[in-house]
Amino acid sequence: MKCTLCNQFQGTYKIVTYEDSKKRVRAGLTENRNHVVPKFTWEGLQTSAKSCYCCKIIQTGCLGCFNQHQIKESEVVTASLRFFYPTCIELVEESDSSKTVIFQLKDGKRFEVEIFATENEDCLIPDSWDHIAVSKRTSPATDSSMALVTIKGWLAECITCHSGGSEGYCDFEEQPDLPTRVIDVGLIDGIVKLRETEGAKGKYLCLSHCWGLAQIITTTKSTIDYRKKGITWDELSRTFRDAISLTRALGFDYIWIDSLCIIQDDARDWEIESAKMASVYSCGFLTIAATHSANGAGGMFSPTEDCGVSGRSPNGEEFRLYFRERIDHHIEATYSMENLSSNGSKSLVDGTPTTMYSPLLTRAWVCQERMLSTRTLHFSRYEMFSECKSSIQCECDCIRLQDSIPGTSVPLIKVVLRNAGDVPEWPRSNEKGNRIPWSTFVAYNGLFLHSAPSYQVKRSCLAGLWEQTLQDDLLWIIRTTCRNKKPRPFPPNAPSWSWASVETWVSYWDEILFTNIEEGDFEDQLPCENFCDIQKCEVKLSGVDEFGSISQGLLTISGQVRNGILEREIEFHNGAENIVHCFSFSNTRLPLKSDYLLDAEGPGKTLPKTPMFCLRMSLIQEGRKEILVSLVLKRSPDFPEYYERIGALIISGEVGSVDPKGDLFRMSELKTLIIV
Repeated sequence: MKCTLCNQFQGTYKIVTYEDSKKRVRAGLTENRNHVVPKFTWEGLQTSAKSCYCCKIIQTGCLGCFNQHQIKESEVVTASLRFFYPTCIELVEESDSSKTVIFQLKDGKRFEVEIFATENEDCLIPDSWDHIAVSKRTSPATDSSMALVTIKGWLAECITCHSGGSEGYCDFEEQPDLPTRVIDVGLIDGIVKLRETEGAKGKYLCLSHCWGLAQIITTTKSTIDYRKKGITWDELSRTFRDAISLTRALGFDYIWIDSLCIIQDDARDWEIESAKMASVYSCGFLTIAATHSANGAGGMFSPTEDCGVSGRSPNGEEFRLYFRERIDHHIEATYSMENLSSNGSKSLVDGTPTTMYSPLLTRAWVCQERMLSTRTLHFSRYEMFSECKSSIQCECDCIRLQDSIPGTSVPLIKVVLRNAGDVPEWPRSNEKGNRIPWSTFVAYNGLFLHSAPSYQVKRSCLAGLWEQTLQDDLLWIIRTTCRNKKPRPFPPNAPSWSWASVETWVSYWDEILFTNIEEGDFEDQLPCENFCDIQKCEVKLSGVDEFGSISQGLLTISGQVRNGILEREIEFHNGAENIVHCFSFSNTRLPLKSDYLLDAEGPGKTLPKTPMFCLRMSLIQEGRKEILVSLVLKRSPDFPEYYERIGALIISGEVGSVDPKGDLFRMSELKTLIIV
């Protein structure tokens, strides 16, 4: 009789062919073969282990993981078991066969243990067992000699396979210009010091890290001369020491660290050097990321052991299994559209592995550093993983470009962007081209990113939009409800026609959602008919950074404009109050998607009955639907001859049902407006 707890590593029924599996479904029998036990105790597992050798294997392996992570058996409250098996013979290779035991601990945390086999000849699986997931063992620690061999192998593979020729997505300059200042790691003499490069060339690494709340070592006007003479090891944070040690181990002389290479109390130096950061990360040979550390004390390295259990089954078959803390391949921050903080800022979903174990990946600037860098080496809680412009890989060999969150991950966008800089002419929105990944990047990060684009292009950037596709780039919208929005920033970050003027989640229609990276495939951009005419766009910068803050932005545009007024109504959904703003004209109300919290006190406050102006922009076809997008404007309170964008008006329906000259614009006028 099979064990009710572990089912002796077998599915709920014997594996069958695809045809037989369909017959089972039609007969109303269970659709999958997975074995799930939602709740049991550690004591229950110990009891079962006395009579079931498979439970004994599970107990031994989990206990080994407990010891490695300083978890006491008495800390376990309850446990659950999730063993997945292929449904049919034909889908063995594609199906999930993972084996996980989840422990709930007294402190409220979860500890998850995964069970796996390897492809090594000494890792034997008895014929009496069902399918076991296959993975690679990680290095015992990310600062071990084995880890260093892995790192060098990844770098060699990238240089050999991804550089040069038609597939040269990771091409790099052998001797780029060094940044203004770098840290000399003392590869020869052991002395760490700040070096003014004075136009010299050479290879260098970059560090991506969280500063944290505690003060870390910096360079200031009073310490710069001292830093040039030498920096003692004790002065450096643990993260900096680890990064310098790795730089030496890889045989490089220099590493760029922001807090040390930019004079922190010199506004002019900060303005000049921060404007160069796109070039710094783009030209660096490798970016080292202290991914699991929330501050300088966290360091880069961590132990990543596993626990092996071997022996013989009762019928004499040899076995070997490995146990380790389950490696979760969340590589992006997970945000909730409906669970934003009270001030409207985007909030991380509580309890996600990224939030708890990869805090660096929740930082906005880090997203930019990842996008800019040719290669990034992450030191995470579970293992190391590496991103480049051609691929992403990890020690256990189970990571994927599309991770476990909806939408699109940074590595996926990065791979699609890999040859963006080589396109001589920027395509229009109805052609296949590189505007798609840029709009995806903006949509993915719209709350945070008001700075440099993530790749080098010889085109004009206008407050985060591109001159060559400006008409399409103006079609961003905010999909969140009013209660999840923030007031308009003051002073403004950017002109109102730019997505950079708001601090919430931005959406485009042509974002990448699903991509087959291996074939280099992504969907064509949506068919689009534009109705307005952009006559001029002028942007004045506040500083030297062409992608930095904006002092003024004027957009002169001509198109059909319908006058109306703003109206406000309250809806109740699931007991919650939701404010809806409408564009009202001729006894007709159309709900608008406001860009910010219109009711909030401040310069952006817009009251009901305020005159509105609806500017017809574009008709977009999306599958069997078409969408008419218009901008909703009001007169600028500071400059009445100018207008400000406050939102967008969307009319959608089946293809052929949306009349862009219909009721809304039947009484419109052709006007030329200047939007600020």
